[in-house]
Amino acid sequence: MKCLVTGASGFIGTHLVRYLLDAGHEVRAVSTSVPARNYFDEKLENVQVARSAVDTADWLEVCRGIEVVFHLAARVHRGDNSSPSARLIYFQDNLEMTRALAEAALKARVRRFVFTTSVAVYGAASVAGEAFREDSPVAPRPDSVYAQSKRAAEEFLLSCVALEPVIVRLPLVYGAGVKGNMATLMRLASSSVPLPLAGIDNRRSLINVSNCVDFLLTAACHPNAGGQVLLASDGEDVVTPELIRMIARELRKPVRLFSMPPTLLRATCSLFGQKARFEKLAGSFQIDPAASCALLGWSPKTSLAEGIAQMCATARDRKSGN
Repeated sequence: MKCLVTGASGFIGTHLVRYLLDAGHEVRAVSTSVPARNYFDEKLENVQVARSAVDTADWLEVCRGIEVVFHLAARVHRGDNSSPSARLIYFQDNLEMTRALAEAALKARVRRFVFTTSVAVYGAASVAGEAFREDSPVAPRPDSVYAQSKRAAEEFLLSCVALEPVIVRLPLVYGAGVKGNMATLMRLASSSVPLPLAGIDNRRSLINVSNCVDFLLTAACHPNAGGQVLLASDGEDVVTPELIRMIARELRKPVRLFSMPPTLLRATCSLFGQKARFEKLAGSFQIDPAASCALLGWSPKTSLAEGIAQMCATARDRKSGN
């Protein structure tokens, strides 16, 4: 199978490129700056496309001869995104680029378009004991401009029936080389600083990057996936204090957690301008991917404990220079 991967130099992209090559597929890896990896493989073709590539003509040659597009490239959460100029940039990168790529893919007769999006389209949090499912209503206006732009791209792609679009809504993805919120949590867990998080009683769904790329390839190949909105996770929801304990143990650091009333903790975080970060740590966000797993006959191969252990082992090796 000849695959196109956008965002190939990103966290998920680098893992997906390697996974596809190992599975025997040909890969055209698209990035806006550096090649996907500095390894040689006769089935890997690196292509650079400008971040401002929002014209169909920019993508026509890139899509030529491709059977499946994996569209991972996106502008993610960065700093203040509430200004009109930020909104314009998010919609340009996450909607207009997707539109241009999809239209080029249609002209190139690509048979399937797999689009990674976010569970953030449902809102900022789930209600205790009620997980989001594939058919759960999305938020009328998602909280972040990032989620709004991803939802707009979903709607456009679902109208492109000939492409057999597959919309994959992902929770927090973690694994070797992770950045963002999980990297922050790893730094906190390894700092040995006492953390007032022991009293948090939330539930969050996660997916290990190895499970993620396996799910994406399954969605690309399965005959019933076309036109579907799918969810994927490790199938094991976790509370934040236990996640910190797991990470600390694997990093061989002492665990120092103590309890602070959630209302006081929230107020303290708000005082220091960290309310959004607190909600990420303390809030619940659960998804139930049972229907997607049943549709594809898929189940996660890596458990949460195994995934955390692999992520931390890589972090330890990098720190020691191995």
